[in-house]
This record gives sequence, C-alpha cells and structure tokens, in this order.
Amino acid sequence: MSRRASISRLAPGTGEPRVYTVGEAVRAINGALEDGVPWIVVQGEISSWKPAASGHIYFTIKDADAALRVALFKFRVRAEHASLRDGVAVQVEGSVDVYAPTGLLSIKAERVTGLGYGALQAQFDALKRKLQAEGLFDEDRKRPLPRFPMRVGIVTSPTGAAIEDMLRILRERAPYLHVVHVPTLVQGETAAARIAAAIELLNARDAVDVMIVGRGGGSVEDLWAFNEEAVVRAIAASRIPVVSAVGHEVDVTLSDFAADHRSATPTHAAQEVAPSRDEIAAALNDLAKHARQRLLRDLRDAQTQVRGLRDHHALREPMRRVRDGYVTLDRAAESLTRGLGDGVVRRARRLEGLAGRLRAHTPGRTLERMRDRVAALGRRAGRGALDRVARHRDRVAANASLLRSYDYRGVLRRGYALVWSEGGAQLVPRAAGLRPDTLLEVQFEDARAEARVTRAPLPARKETT
Repeated sequence: MSRRASISRLAPGTGEPRVYTVGEAVRAINGALEDGVPWIVVQGEISSWKPAASGHIYFTIKDADAALRVALFKFRVRAEHASLRDGVAVQVEGSVDVYAPTGLLSIKAERVTGLGYGALQAQFDALKRKLQAEGLFDEDRKRPLPRFPMRVGIVTSPTGAAIEDMLRILRERAPYLHVVHVPTLVQGETAAARIAAAIELLNARDAVDVMIVGRGGGSVEDLWAFNEEAVVRAIAASRIPVVSAVGHEVDVTLSDFAADHRSATPTHAAQEVAPSRDEIAAALNDLAKHARQRLLRDLRDAQTQVRGLRDHHALREPMRRVRDGYVTLDRAAESLTRGLGDGVVRRARRLEGLAGRLRAHTPGRTLERMRDRVAALGRRAGRGALDRVARHRDRVAANASLLRSYDYRGVLRRGYALVWSEGGAQLVPRAAGLRPDTLLEVQFEDARAEARVTRAPLPARKETT
C-alpha cells in the first residue's frame, strides 16, 4: 500500500467541509448521477469504435460540442450492431457512470440504435462518389510495385511507432535500401495540404522507386486527413507507385482506393515494399538454376545431333558405298560384255552374207569404238560414285563447322568475352543496371578476371555506315 493510501482521515472541524477519499468521492458522484440522471438518451456520431476480445464494445459518441465515452457490454450486443462503425449516427440509451479506476465519465449502454450516416460518413461517401466518377479509383490505372526497389520514400509523422516500425523492418529486411523520409503532420487542419506537398516533393525530385504514405491507428477524426481531396488527388497523380498504409486493417480511407497498393498497416507496408535478403537470394538461385538447366538442355541437344551425324550410314562406312559402286560397275560391264558378245555373233553371221560388201570397211575399227565407249561408261560410273561420296563428305564437314560455330568458346577465341556478376552467378547481358564500384567477372578464352565498374555506363554509340 502506498503512503498516500495509508494516510488516516481526520474528522472535519466545526464548519469545515467533509474530506472524502477518492473512492468515496466517485461513489458519491455515482450516487448523485443515479439519483439525478437515472436514465439518459443521447444521439450523436460514433468515433473510436473498438470491439474488444472480451466481446464488449467501447466507443465515443460525439457532436460538434462534446464527446462521451460509451461501454456496450457483450450481453447487450446484438446482430445489428455489426454494421456500426465510425461516422455512423446512433442513439444510445443507458445510465451514466464514473469508472472508478480512471475517473472517466461514461454511459453504460442498455441499447444502441443506428440512425443512419453521420456527417463525416456522408462527407466520405460524397467525395468517394465524385472521385470514383473521375476514374481515380480505377483498377486499370494502378501500377505494380517494383520487385526489387533500391530507394523507398516514406511520408508520415516524424514521431510515433509507425515510422520507427517501418525503419526497423526496412533495415532488417533490406539494409541496402536508401530510405527518404519526408516528415509531415498526419492529423489536424493543415495535415492534408502538408501530406499532398510531401508526395509532390518526392515526385518532383524523382528520388525514390516507391513511396509509403500513411500513419498509425487512431479515431476516424485522427485519420481524416487521408480522406481529404488534396491527398487523394496527389496520390492518384503520383508518377511514383504509392502504397497506402493508414491505421489498422479495419480502417478504410479514400487514400487506399487511389493508391497503387493498400497495406493493412505501416508495418505490413514495409514488409511488402522491401523483399528480404533471403527472398532475393532465392530468386537469384532460381534464375541460376534455370540458366544451368537451359545450358544443359542445349548441350544435350547438340550431343544428340552429333551422335546422329556420327551414326549416319553414309558416314559410318563410306568405303561400303564405294564398294557397292564397284559391284554395280562390274555388273554393268558384264551386261555390256554379254550384249556386245551377242551383237558380235549376230554381226558375224550377217557378215558371212555380206562379206563382199563389207570388205571395204574394217570391223575392227567398229569393235574398237565399242570398247572405248564401254570404257567411257565405266569411267563415268566410277566418277559418279566418287562424286556422290565427296558430296556426303562435304555435307558432313559443313555440319561439323556449323556445330563448331555454335560453341561459345570459338567466340571467345576471336577476342570476345563473357561478363558475369560477382561470384559468376549470372551473365550480365546489358550495362543499363550497372553502378559504379560494381564487381564483375570477365571470362576470356583461357581464364576469368575480376573487374570493377569505374563509372556509370555510357549510352551505346551508333554505328556509322
């Protein structure tokens, strides 16, 4: 027990007021309220609607002049209460009570009845219809977030848990990120103009790849700046992709509809914007795996083609084709010989009857011409077989040369080189993504060498004709 709690009460002197303990004072006030205001019916607009895990619901009912806390215990909660939320006008019936542990005045609600839209909800819906008609919420205008951003902008309050949580998560998941924080008010009369100006500033400087706009949780009034037309239009006009992260998952603002992506909380926004180092490593490993599989598949295809050429019957036994040609030639010669023999016999028989008429002619000359013709036919057949073998040999040589041209090592022997990322994990086909001090590996025909980018890549020079 504290010293204050153990102080003894002194009896009041004559004419002095009675001295109460805090508990006695609260009980006296509650007694006076029970006697003076046994039952009260209040109409107003819901704010800070908060269902508790216990089943009770706590909220504030307010108007332009004042606000009262309300406790709706779970045995009074009805199915129709599920549609109630911040900005809805309600009628609350119950008794007034001072909660002793905090000394706060509240209404213990016996009945809560919805009356329709409150002023803020009506304003919210009217502006939503207007901007929706202009196409600011259309899904087809929303852009995907960059998968691996290098610069992240944050538009939020410089104090509070939201900025601390986002910075902590970004440092843990992606310490390589450059974070640009534009501090701004996130509630109050001037907050909307300042938030819109911060968004426009990041766009004007083109300083980031993606930006997070938001704040931590609060009442509907606390979050109202993100329902203002200036903020919604600034988000919709942003050239940089915008992530809206306002309040908690149950909080919905017009900024959520205009943004390219809506996160449930600022913490979730930081997680969704920055992939972790493990995710990046997994993506790179996946790319390397696919590259290896592609190279192995191409190599297997080339090996299959070479084996097919090697096993082709024309290349497997080329002399067999020559021998087949000789056999064909021998058969042709034999056939010619038989034919010539028969012809000679017929001519001899004919010569017997025409000897006198043919004495002026020499049969030996005719026979010699026929022999020359047979020899020419034999030579022609031989040349034909040799030519065919030569054509097949040339075709094989051309295919072998084509295979050699596909070998990247031949390109390296001609003075070209392959550029790999640091560690040789990935080929670098373009210079667009290189930055100064980036480490590279350059593969020549005989070895690899390390290299460092000394300045940003220059645009490629156009070839002159």
